[in-house]
Amino acid sequence: MKRIFTFLLLFIVTQNNFAQAFFSNNSGLVSIKDSALFSVQGDIYIENNGIFDNTDTIKLTGDFTNNAGNIGFNPIGEGYVYMIGDNEHINGTDKTHFYNLLLRNTGIKYGDLAVYVHGFLDLDSLEFSLDTNIVYVTDEDLTAVRNNEGFVSSLENGGLSRATNQNDDYFFPVGSSIYGKIYRPLDIKTTNSPQIYRARFADEDPSNDNLDRENRDVLICDINDAYYHKIWQDMGGDSSDIRFYFKSLIDGTHFNEIAHWEGEPKWYKAPADTLLNNSNWDLLEVNNWNKYNSENFALAFGKDHFADAGADQSIYLLDTVQLTGSGGNYYNWTPAPSVSCADCPEPMFWDDTTQTLILEVLDDDNCTDFDTVKITVDDRYTEEDGLFIPDGITPNGDGVNDSWYIRWLYKYPDNEVIIVNRWEDIIYRAEPYNNDWYGTYNDQNLPEGTYYFILRLKENGELFKTYTGPLTIIK
Repeated sequence: MKRIFTFLLLFIVTQNNFAQAFFSNNSGLVSIKDSALFSVQGDIYIENNGIFDNTDTIKLTGDFTNNAGNIGFNPIGEGYVYMIGDNEHINGTDKTHFYNLLLRNTGIKYGDLAVYVHGFLDLDSLEFSLDTNIVYVTDEDLTAVRNNEGFVSSLENGGLSRATNQNDDYFFPVGSSIYGKIYRPLDIKTTNSPQIYRARFADEDPSNDNLDRENRDVLICDINDAYYHKIWQDMGGDSSDIRFYFKSLIDGTHFNEIAHWEGEPKWYKAPADTLLNNSNWDLLEVNNWNKYNSENFALAFGKDHFADAGADQSIYLLDTVQLTGSGGNYYNWTPAPSVSCADCPEPMFWDDTTQTLILEVLDDDNCTDFDTVKITVDDRYTEEDGLFIPDGITPNGDGVNDSWYIRWLYKYPDNEVIIVNRWEDIIYRAEPYNNDWYGTYNDQNLPEGTYYFILRLKENGELFKTYTGPLTIIK
């Protein structure tokens, strides 16, 4: 039969009120051996190197306070401590090293300083609030952390720390009750090498913690504004798989990626390799992750590559070509001076040197993507090729064939152009001609029809070649 020792000490104060009962171990040894239950209906205080030798069970309804100058238990390889009251605290000046720690009954259990658990931590359905502290679970057994939707909550760099040494999933039940209870656990699948991981649930918009959601990489359209997770690899360097559990109907049905804060820094795709939706939990899994240089992870909505700047092209020097951008609703070409319209999807390119243009595309989902296109400008001229003289123009203002452009004419700056109508009336004359006739006479647009040109090329003031032929205006 289990022997039960119950300590109930009441102190009378004014107006017949009762203070919290407590048990104080002042410089003594309390030994709880097999088949014994040590029950305290109140607080436990350890002071002046007092210590417990517990190989069975301690239950208390109040706080556990260690001011003893030691770790509280010796040895720490056995025993159970149940916290069975309402709101209870683990506090004091010294960190307590429990073996098995079990949270029961109601309320919130608090770790007002770091807490060590060398056997298993059983959260049941309760919150273990650590503030900025850490609960260290040092046993590498997969079941060393147990719960029934209970969770560890923490702030800043606090959280739940677990030692691992198995190629399997280690469970991290984390959550918060700052703005109402929310529980979003993690699994971290590790290797057989000894590792230590720490996790925290941050119940906050990342932007409020200087993790600007608008500062994100291309193809990330949205970052969860309700919460994010922090994950540290405190020991080891092996890659791991991380499973993020969430509720899509509550958190957002569009989330399909995990984003990681790193680099510049900004949010980048982790990315998620698996997306699973079921009735209880939705799951995003990141495989073979080893970038623990930053601890911040968040649910994200991302897309595959969608910007298209068109195919690479080659043109002759001083020719123009129409670009064909597509994929979204907002466009931006750079360098802008190389195109007729920097924010149009299909501008004209008119640079005199080879350029690689960058197209930025923004779509209705606030997602940004980039693509590039190379326009090679061929400025090679041979006497055999000679000039290329178009036999028509379409001066309608669309940027294509609006002017009568004679390719390679710049090779012959000493030239003369005469254009006549069918009655041989001169309607245009230039010496030299600079490829700038738009089908006008006296600044008025000429009607459609066929006209005739005379092009004279000179060297040192002497005529050496003449071209003639029809020139049609089409509108």
